[in-house]
Amino acid sequence: MSLKNLEGKTLEAITPDRSAISRLLEAARRSLADSTLPDLSAEGRFDMAYKAIMQSANAALQANGYRTLTAHPDITRP
Repeated sequence: MSLKNLEGKTLEAITPDRSAISRLLEAARRSLADSTLPDLSAEGRFDMAYKAIMQSANAALQANGYRTLTAHPDITRP
């Protein structure tokens, strides 16, 4: 399956924006750094690491001309 197959379902085609992608990657770096803070709980460190992964994934999608749809009325839920 390609990303094109998901267009209109869970992804929206966009024009890649270098500055937006850079901001996402910088946010991911900060989140990853925060995930190593010893004063955070294990749950807090996990949350920050997960956030870093999501920010990185969003940056990769945007670099390839897509972003996730946050709400789409045509999507049926099981």
